[in-house]
Amino acid sequence: MVEILDENERNSSMNILAALEAAFRIDFIQRSQARKRDGLSRVLRRLYTKEGARVSLEDDILPRWKQEYPELRSIVSELIGAFKYRHWLAHGRYWTPRLGRRYDYQEVYALADSIFEVFPFERAWSK
Repeated sequence: MVEILDENERNSSMNILAALEAAFRIDFIQRSQARKRDGLSRVLRRLYTKEGARVSLEDDILPRWKQEYPELRSIVSELIGAFKYRHWLAHGRYWTPRLGRRYDYQEVYALADSIFEVFPFERAWSK
């Protein structure tokens, strides 16, 4: 029974992280297509012009957020670590992950909640 509860927590965590990825990718598309003049929109528009919609979240989009919103650097770094956990969950769990910390549902939920509260996404997101 404990194994089933653990697996349910992992699946729920993966769903939350997938929703976060979707939020950042949709924001990227919206910012790259809008003609807003804020720094992040300009940077993402240039990235979209160069790479199209198939950019890396961790290598392309999130570093731009860190650059344009230095006050959000620590939370973006936490998110990148959580995405490594998601990668481990989604791709078989056959290796021992080196995550730097332990992730569980409560940690992932709290991270998502704080991101949806403080990040100035282009669109209002519902939880």
